[in-house]
Amino acid sequence: MKLNSLNNKHEEMLQKYLLFVQGTVYSATEDYNVKKFSDFNEIIENIIDYTNAFSKIIKTSSRRRSEWAYMTPNLILYSCMGFLAGLKDNKSEELIDHLSKDLFDKTVDFVGETSDILQDIKIKEDMQEELLTIQKQKNGRT
Repeated sequence: MKLNSLNNKHEEMLQKYLLFVQGTVYSATEDYNVKKFSDFNEIIENIIDYTNAFSKIIKTSSRRRSEWAYMTPNLILYSCMGFLAGLKDNKSEELIDHLSKDLFDKTVDFVGETSDILQDIKIKEDMQEELLTIQKQKNGRT
């Protein structure tokens, strides 16, 4: 499953995050039939298709790029939380609550790391823009 990403570091983070999420759902669905886990993977595939399509639209806008970068973890978090809530019963309540907390914490960490990447990209773009401005000014004087 191909994920569009901000850069190589972000792609690696996305892959690890998805594996974590899938592991979380696998743990929650162990006592169910295989279909439950497959159902969730279909949800993930739909989210990835949607966010990949959206990423093609926003390539030139840094504001929209941020919106897109946070879209994947947010959609996955809320979809997974809803999925886990649907599995929750008296027997699995403790496990589901534990998995939900871990998922929330992991997503918060992922969003923080994504913010760092976006900030690094912004700094690099600002420096490139400044260099271009200086170059244009030099060329205008000669």
